[in-house]
Amino acid sequence: MPHSQPPSRPQSGKLPKHIAQMVEKNNLVLAIKELASEQGISMGDAKVQIDAYEAKLKQQHAKKTQAIVKKQNKPLTNKLTNSAEKLYNSVDSQLNTMGYKKPLIPYWAKRILIILIICAILTGLFYWKLLY
Repeated sequence: MPHSQPPSRPQSGKLPKHIAQMVEKNNLVLAIKELASEQGISMGDAKVQIDAYEAKLKQQHAKKTQAIVKKQNKPLTNKLTNSAEKLYNSVDSQLNTMGYKKPLIPYWAKRILIILIICAILTGLFYWKLLY
């Protein structure tokens, strides 16, 4: 055996700081090589340690994400919908007091209709010129 040490197990998820940074940046191959050379262990053992650390990181990230989602979901949604409803209601009431009437066709629909009419007229002119 090239190494006199027995195969080591993951050291309670602790890795040297620079190797942990490599793992966080997804430089896994370099992290495995560095860990193996620093601790004098085989590449397989280093991979086991890094995989354990990576799994621990994923669990911590999932817990943080779940905590953020739980904090943000309920109060934010209710506040947002209530404030949006209040805004729409106040704008509608202000327009009603000013005597504003909503148009039958929205402005964007009028623009699209005009563009379609112009396209139809131009297409008709080109075909008419081709026929005669």
